[in-house]
Parts: sequence; structure tokens; C-alpha cells
Amino acid sequence: MADLEEAIDVTRQAVKVTPNDHLDRVGLLSNLGVQLGDRFSRTGAMTDLEEAIDMARQAVKVTPNDHLDRAGLLSNLGARLGNRYERTRMTADLEEAISVAREAVKVMPDDYPGRAGYLNNLGVLLGNRYLRTMTMADLEEAINVTQEAIKATPEDHPNRARWLSNLGLRLGDRFSRTGVMTDLEEAIDVTRQAVKVTPNDHLDRAGLLSNLGVQLGDRFSRTGAMTDLAEAIRVTREAIEATPEDHPDRAGRLNNLGLRLTNRYERTGAMADLEEAINATRKAIKATPEDHPDRARLLSNLGVQLGDRFSRTGVMADLEEAINVARETVEATPEDHPDRPSLFNNLGTQLSNRYWRTGKLECLDEAILTGRKAIKATPNDHPARAGLLSNLGVQLGNRFSRTGVMADLEEAINVVREAIEATPDDHLDRAILLNNLGVRLGSRYERTGAMADLEEAIDVTREAIKATPEDHPGRTT
Repeated sequence: MADLEEAIDVTRQAVKVTPNDHLDRVGLLSNLGVQLGDRFSRTGAMTDLEEAIDMARQAVKVTPNDHLDRAGLLSNLGARLGNRYERTRMTADLEEAISVAREAVKVMPDDYPGRAGYLNNLGVLLGNRYLRTMTMADLEEAINVTQEAIKATPEDHPNRARWLSNLGLRLGDRFSRTGVMTDLEEAIDVTRQAVKVTPNDHLDRAGLLSNLGVQLGDRFSRTGAMTDLAEAIRVTREAIEATPEDHPDRAGRLNNLGLRLTNRYERTGAMADLEEAINATRKAIKATPEDHPDRARLLSNLGVQLGDRFSRTGVMADLEEAINVARETVEATPEDHPDRPSLFNNLGTQLSNRYWRTGKLECLDEAILTGRKAIKATPNDHPARAGLLSNLGVQLGNRFSRTGVMADLEEAINVVREAIEATPDDHLDRAILLNNLGVRLGSRYERTGAMADLEEAIDVTREAIKATPEDHPGRTT
């Protein structure tokens, strides 16, 4: 940091003493903007980012349209606007960032060495817009331009690892949306390549390891392979160890560790993992500014973990805190935000837990209402929809058990069937869905005496057992 601080001071002095019409002024403004952007990336100080954007705008403004350096200046401005969007979620910044990034690519000859960097920047911005709007055209273009950037970059180029990592992120996004395993496999492969060619002491290595951990965690969630989960935890720990305490990315990496430890707790029942997960997520929240757009997601994860601890220990304080943070996340998240369905789902889960503890039917009614909202806000082709349908089915089944209203049981069976149809045969969650269907069909048999329901209930429960790993804690329940 000392070198960066000195560089900023020296460049400021140079800008200050350079006349407005001097040929060197554009380069100095651009350099100062880049340096301030680098300091923002390290410290998260918004004043640095605002000044970096101002410097970049000034540099673009005084540069003729046909100047060779204009593309680089536009790309820098786009990158800084993208940084501000990531911090504030102001869509105007993202739209302008994409516009100037496109212009940078457009004015640069195809064979220009710096073009790969401009393509990569455009891919990052398009990926961010996809995450906000879920428009597949943005994601496809992001993947295409990033692949083009990699293709144009020599094997030994120092930025190649970063481009590979960005491609891995976008492929991971596409897997999350479509469930196509080849995308996830390729994402893991290119991220491993990025880690492999990055020196242990490189500033980017922690981020690359963190990305690899996320992708391995996703594969575990799909296949149940414990080797993937163990590696995900290991590389995420390594990423955190390589991240300074005051680094703005540390919170996200702590959150990722919390998620992976929660996954392991759910598989093994080891309380030490759940306790560490809660501690890591609390640290992540503490390190995240109150106005940061990612704070809601971190709070939601904490709520899930506290709910898990309540389910294990029965401590009501955990459940009440889980419900409070879940409500806070829903209220703090815009109506059109793609995370909103999962936040509703998490709130519904905790309300269901309170119903089971207190017997208050209004808790279950609210859980069902939030579950319906989650499904309504989720595209029909989204892989997460199956899980939301499953949860709604469980809640409706619970209400039937309490009230005896057959309409709830019929709907429960229908939504669980829909969830199963949307779940690949090799998905780890398929066994849970089949078991839930068996329970609901058994309930209908008990009410109506229809042997077809009992026969199907036995068949799907056998199938659920067959699809459950021998060491899975849910196999005996």
C-alpha cells in the first residue's frame, strides 16, 4: 500500500502542475484514475472511487474521438462505473458502463493487443447486468466476449488467469440458471487453470481460490461428492488466509466459508461446523457496511444457519433472531431483485420452524404466503424453482395435517410432483423430493383409502432410499 499511496501523491502533483491544454495531461488524469481505482479495490473507500470516475471522465472528455488512446480511457471509465454499480446497485451506472465499454471495443482494431482487456471488461459488466435482470442474452454475450478475450491472449500473458476466472464465473452463472453440468465442469476446469498459473504471492490468487471454492461447492450441491466439499472448504480457507483483515473482499470470502461449512453440517451433523459457519457469517456481516447491497444476502445466510442451530438445539433465541434477520433482508431488497425469491423462501422456512415450536397456525399461514411469493418471482425454467415448490409442498402438507383441509393436500402433491419433474435424475435433492411425495401420498391414502396412492408412495420412497448416499443422515429418517 505504501507504494500505491506514494504513486497517488506523485501523480496528483503532476496533474496539479500540468496545464489543461498540455498533451501529457490526459495520460496523467488517466493514471491517477487507475491508481485511485486500485486503492478503492483495496480499501473500499468510496471517495477514491468517486474521484477515480471524475478523473476518467475528464480524460475521456479532452481526448479526440479518433485518438488511439480513447478506447483505453473509455474502458477505464466503464470499469470504474462498474465498481460503483457493484457498491451502490445504481442501474444508471451499469448501463453507462456497458455503453462506454462497447464503444471501447468498437473503436479498437481486432488485432490490437489491448483489445482482449476491453472485451473482458465488457464481459464483466454484461455478467453483472445478467445477475440483476436475469436476461439470458446478456449472459450469453458475456460468455462469448470473455472467450474471445481469452482466445486473443497469449498463454503466458499475466492477465490470462483473470480472464479465465471471469469465464468460470459466467459459466457458473449459466449452470445456476440452466442446470447444465457441462457448464459447471468447464467453469471448474478454467478456474483451476487460472489458479495454477497464478503465483502464490499474487494479489489475485485469493479471489481465484474463492471462485474455485464456490464452483466446487455448487458441484457438491448437485452430486453430493464429499471430496468436492472438502476441497471447497480448503481452498476457501486458503483464500481467507491470503486476504488482509481490512480488505473489502474478505467479507464475501468469510460468507462463502460459512456456506460450505453449513453444507458439511447438513451432511454430517457435526455441530463444530455449524458453530464455525455462524461465526464466519457474523464476521462477514460485521465487515460489511450498513448500506452495502450484499449485506441482505449475508444476513439471510445467517438466518438460515441460526435456524439450523435452533432445529438442533431448540434454543428459541436462535429462531427469533433467524426470523428477525430474514424479515430485515426481505424488507431491504428491491421488489425486482433476483435474490428476493430465495429471501422469501428463507423467511418461510424459519416461520415454519416457529409453527412447529409454538403451534401457532398464523406462522404456518405466513410461511405458505411467503413461499407462494418466492415461486411467483422465480422464472419457470430456473433450477431453484424446484426447491421452492418442494418447500411449499411441505408447508401445505403440514397445514393439511393440522386442519384436515383436502385442498391443501392436493396442492401439496401437485407442487411436489412439479418439483420432481424439474429435477434431474442425478441431482442430490431428488431423493428428498421423492420422499416428500411419498409422505403426502401416504397422507392421502390414510384419508381416502385409495390403494393406488399407497402403492405409489411405497415406490417413490424406495426410489428415494436408493438415491440417497449410505452415509447421508437423512437416509434413516
